[in-house]
Amino acid sequence: MSEPIGSVTVRTSPTRSRLVLSGEVDMSLAEELSAAVDNVLAVGLPVDVDVRDVTFLDSSGLSKIVRLATSSTTRTRLIEPPDFVLFLLEVTRMDEVLDVVENDPGFPDGDPASDAAGLGGQRDAV
Repeated sequence: MSEPIGSVTVRTSPTRSRLVLSGEVDMSLAEELSAAVDNVLAVGLPVDVDVRDVTFLDSSGLSKIVRLATSSTTRTRLIEPPDFVLFLLEVTRMDEVLDVVENDPGFPDGDPASDAAGLGGQRDAV
């Protein structure tokens, strides 16, 4: 099996959920990203999507983020999106349904990258 080129991780606290995406977010992650979005929506907490380490985002990945933003009961925040992600949001007008956060606001229970527990046991699903 080849090395994964992208990852999806979900973190939760009592007050927020965080979807952490990294690497190439494309069709190869579609199933895992869809399951992660379903899990985050089921919890019903405000959601942050950490995209600062995303190197590629195709329409399948963007559509999952948009589904999250349009199905969530609160506005979804995108953390430190790279310029190409900002461009995609602008040309698709998805910047109207997402809030962009220039600096990581932190996670209620500390750094989510150091938290080994994700929703449903999902961690770095690829």
